[in-house]
Amino acid sequence: MSTAHYGNTRFSHSPAQSRAARIARIDALATLLDTAFILPGTNIRFGVDGQPLEFGETITWRGTMFTGLPNLAWVFGYFRASWTLRADLVSALICRLLNHMEALGEHVVVPVLRPQDREMLLRPWVDPENFNPGYLARSLSLLPRQGSHAPWINTQDYSIEKDDMRLADLDDGTLLYR
Repeated sequence: MSTAHYGNTRFSHSPAQSRAARIARIDALATLLDTAFILPGTNIRFGVDGQPLEFGETITWRGTMFTGLPNLAWVFGYFRASWTLRADLVSALICRLLNHMEALGEHVVVPVLRPQDREMLLRPWVDPENFNPGYLARSLSLLPRQGSHAPWINTQDYSIEKDDMRLADLDDGTLLYR
């Protein structure tokens, strides 16, 4: 038997369970996830240097890292394309970043706004006109925001990101290494 926990809810699976019982558990998990979409900072509290971090106050760097939060990359796939397309792009970008950090002799990286970025228009992490299911719409205030220009945009567009992530300038001043 295998068991998983989400909050105070326990999910278990036994090969001996009936098909109906397995389907009921899957439906319960889907309902639970729709009600409490798993977001950074909602299920696990993050802090930096002893101070709590609110993801809704951060800005996303290429839809995968967050201002003020060192050494964390979030892999979130595409809404309207294969999830793994974006997972592969993000993984390749982070591998490039880790190799770059090693070459610099640095162990910490954190996205930071450059002076020219500080006054940009901020928008929700996901454009509600593009994707607006209830579980996401109810959680937008908990998600990082995105800016109005690169690299602070979460495009959710493979045709843009396939080149943008591969060619991303890791020394453009948007990443602080230490």
